[in-house]
Amino acid sequence: MKIEKKQLISLIILSCFVFASADTVQAFSFKKNKNNSKIERTTKIKTAKYNKIETEQPPYTNDIHSVFTLNACIENAIKYNPSIRASMFNEEVYKSKIGQAWANYFPVISAGLDLSRSGNNYTGGGPAGVAMSQYMTMGYIPTVSADMMLFDFGKTKATADMAKRLYEATKEDTKENINIIIYNIKSTYYNVLFAQAQVHVYEDTVADFQLQLDQAWGFYRYGTKPKIDVVTAEYNLGKAKLNLVKAKNILDVAKVQLSKIMGMPEYTNYELSDELTLNLFDITEENALKTAFDVRPELVAAKKTADAAKMNLRATRREFTPNLGIYGSYRSGIGSDYNLQSAQIGAGLSYNALNILRVKKQIDEARAQYNRATAQYEDVKHDVYFKVKKTYMELETDREAIVIAKLALDQAKEQYRQVTGRYKAGVGTAIELKDGENTYLNARLDFYNAMLNYNNTAASLEREIGLPIKQKDEKVINISEEDL
Repeated sequence: MKIEKKQLISLIILSCFVFASADTVQAFSFKKNKNNSKIERTTKIKTAKYNKIETEQPPYTNDIHSVFTLNACIENAIKYNPSIRASMFNEEVYKSKIGQAWANYFPVISAGLDLSRSGNNYTGGGPAGVAMSQYMTMGYIPTVSADMMLFDFGKTKATADMAKRLYEATKEDTKENINIIIYNIKSTYYNVLFAQAQVHVYEDTVADFQLQLDQAWGFYRYGTKPKIDVVTAEYNLGKAKLNLVKAKNILDVAKVQLSKIMGMPEYTNYELSDELTLNLFDITEENALKTAFDVRPELVAAKKTADAAKMNLRATRREFTPNLGIYGSYRSGIGSDYNLQSAQIGAGLSYNALNILRVKKQIDEARAQYNRATAQYEDVKHDVYFKVKKTYMELETDREAIVIAKLALDQAKEQYRQVTGRYKAGVGTAIELKDGENTYLNARLDFYNAMLNYNNTAASLEREIGLPIKQKDEKVINISEEDL
């Protein structure tokens, strides 16, 4: 097919539009620096990571027995918890909005095809002046045109900056979501350990009450104790067995909850390798507050949102400025008497349906949104300050509570040893024995509960700060197997 000179010119113009727009978008999308190649590699890695996360499934089935540490549970949650994947894909949604904003500098290409058939009616040439109709022409006109904006006095840049701040805010939201998931893992993990300790306590209680029942029967057979002691021992044993059943049910529910947070709710064939720890944390209240103000994802996200509102105000104010752009088009008519060819290119300033009153009100709205976002940032900052300070004080209180609970446990253990010896010697009563056993049981549960509260409060402080807390080698108290 033969290409006319004007057709060649129009193709060159359209190519210039495309290549110029590509260079413009690249220039505005990334600042020229030495890290461009690193950015591209990072983007490819993140894309591969998202594709992997989208298809990766937990490898665990109930046919496989596992032993999980706390860190293993956290790693499973980060890999398989669907809320984290949702947050990461939400980042991609807002990341795409940055490119959508810079797309204003990409050419707008239009194409069309007009088909037409025309003719003239005339009288003459027929017998007795009969009207004759004859169509003279028929053809089509393909048209292609392109418009590209060169500069809009910062409107697009401000919109892209706003989209970038919102994207950065969603990244912080993902960090905050991971922060909350880690806290939930730790809290539930400690609850499972506490439930296991409860089961252990009630198993010991059942064994003790079984022994007491055997002793009561022996004393009753020899006539040294009344039958009421046997009835009391049977009642105590039955109640202890009921408490053991309830404790096992609490343990099963806690494990199901832990499995759910890890992102594999159907997997329960595992056990935990750790026990409740009592390490001190190497952090002061001042450092906790400073760290939270610097890295707490919720606070950083609120700051990014306020910055985005500021960029939106800037973009709205620039709606009063015109747009500088270039345009070009090409038309070619083909058919009988349609040998039409035309091409044009030009540049100019333009306003896009400027409504001064509407723009003024949009500026007022954007200013109010910015003021609201700034106030919300201050509110989050105050909330972080209060929660960090409150949780830090609770951690100190829980540490002291462990020491007190340990003293009460030692006293209850000694009391139980004495009443058990008195009953074996035939001096004590069943009521004394029952009271001593219940006191020792409650003291053990209170001590485990104090350790649970301490670890949960420490996890809560890490959540409020936004980072893990370094632990000291020093222990709150030293605990041996005999203590429990």
